[in-house]
Amino acid sequence: MCDDKPKNEYKGSKFTIVHCVGAIESYEKALNCVDARKRKSFTRALILQIERLADGQRMSKQNFPQEGDLPKKKGRQNAKKFNALKRIPLRGYCWLSELHVNTYFISHYVYKDYNKLKESDTKRVGKNWVRIEEKGDER
Repeated sequence: MCDDKPKNEYKGSKFTIVHCVGAIESYEKALNCVDARKRKSFTRALILQIERLADGQRMSKQNFPQEGDLPKKKGRQNAKKFNALKRIPLRGYCWLSELHVNTYFISHYVYKDYNKLKESDTKRVGKNWVRIEEKGDER
């Protein structure tokens, strides 16, 4: 049985999924935009999606699209991409760590009733990425 809200960390058979500081709070804030009668089932479905990712199950491009660029690492010509755990109308922005083996970090969640990725979301993911991948602060 799933919990009523996402946990800080999920360990699956292939990946560990870690919520960054403030990510679960951003989920709760974004969830307020979902019909109150659907919040519990919506959260359960999102948790199942996170667990599928943790177990290394195939994720469709529709439910796990690439969303934007991470900051460029020094000496690297191209930036790596970050993805979105997509559960309409919410997105959970995340990336696969290069520093922490087989670990995805979920930066934050947003309510998204628009198509274009906001620069503020890219910056927020980038800020978390720098903190974790370059400064070594896991949370």
